[in-house]
Amino acid sequence: METGFGGASFDHTDSTPAESPVPDTTLAAWLAVLDVLEMAVQAAERTLKDPLGPLASPAGSVAEPRPEKRWTPPSLPGQLPAAARRRATALAAAQERVARRLEEARQDVARQLQAVSSVPGVGGPSGAIYLDVNG
Repeated sequence: METGFGGASFDHTDSTPAESPVPDTTLAAWLAVLDVLEMAVQAAERTLKDPLGPLASPAGSVAEPRPEKRWTPPSLPGQLPAAARRRATALAAAQERVARRLEEARQDVARQLQAVSSVPGVGGPSGAIYLDVNG
């Protein structure tokens, strides 16, 4: 069992008896997809914990921001095997929790931006300022 940030745990084994024999390649393909999705949930949890992430590292450190690739669902060779159901269900619950936390963070940032933009002279275009140095 693997535990991510925020207490999300992912069970990589499932003791559910298989309803029908599943070829190893089908199970392996599904497990690979679950691995990728779990890593994405963990990355989102790290971002929620430390929004600046690598940007907060000292200059010259080895940590550099990497652009995230948009995930495209792969074509899988069959339905989700019973042996992976519990893991997939736990992953779906973790995704829901992280999605709620991300939405709360987005709303918090929107409130902060609204508060900052309500301060006169902040965020607006600056006008020309002339200084009379001769007079």
